[in-house]
Amino acid sequence: MTTTALKKWEVRRRLEEIDRQLYWAGSVGRTDLIARFGISPQQASTDLKIYLDRLGQAVRFNGSIKRYVPTEKFQPQFISPCLQDYISWAGEVGHAISIVPFPFRKVSIAVLQPLTMAIHQERSIEIRYRSLTNPEGTVRRVTPHSIAFTGTRYHVRAFCHRSQEFRDFVLGRIIEAYNLDEAGLGKEKDDAWNTLTIVRIGPHPELTAAQRTVIEADYAMVDSEATIHIRRALLLYLLDQFNLFDQKSDRPASVQQIILLNPEVRQLVDC
Repeated sequence: MTTTALKKWEVRRRLEEIDRQLYWAGSVGRTDLIARFGISPQQASTDLKIYLDRLGQAVRFNGSIKRYVPTEKFQPQFISPCLQDYISWAGEVGHAISIVPFPFRKVSIAVLQPLTMAIHQERSIEIRYRSLTNPEGTVRRVTPHSIAFTGTRYHVRAFCHRSQEFRDFVLGRIIEAYNLDEAGLGKEKDDAWNTLTIVRIGPHPELTAAQRTVIEADYAMVDSEATIHIRRALLLYLLDQFNLFDQKSDRPASVQQIILLNPEVRQLVDC
């Protein structure tokens, strides 16, 4: 394989595809490359030769299925295998992962676009924001610096000029965004956003030893513990999602499954 060939973006993409077909699907052939990239049979053969020249005995040709298959020596050369890589690739080749649907949280592009402009230009913007206490919405000036996703909805993190503090604003509750102006405090002053907090979780102590083993494997725990590094500003959402915010829970161990091993972090949440 020549260095020049590797530097070509389109060739690199096809070599990555060969890697993925071998690693995730267990075989690869010319037709995979032809269907995926719309290239000629000759080009597909050339790509396979480039790939095989590099891997040598790690791949062999299976005559019964007329496809190349990995041997025990095979290790992908152009990708870093992980769950995210498979999910992305599977969707592209027609084997999309099924995801549990959540209720749709509307985000208006007419609102999002001026907010992103304010973020990138480091300026403030006026928004009309509605809440349960003010369903019609109130106008306030904010200086946004980041978009955050909690797992169920999107927020914009911003300095609120009225309250003189950093707050999260649900994007779907912003009715209007307009009138860019001078900025207030920026991200560098948002201590809760810039401070990383370590959350330690472990299996519920009332689970049986065998059940705890299952939970430890689920969360890749080491010595019955897993650590999560999260921005302090987002801590509440994590604790809420796993029902870890309340000091005591009436949920049975088989439902709760994990507990907070450093409960003092609850005091860091701005309620």
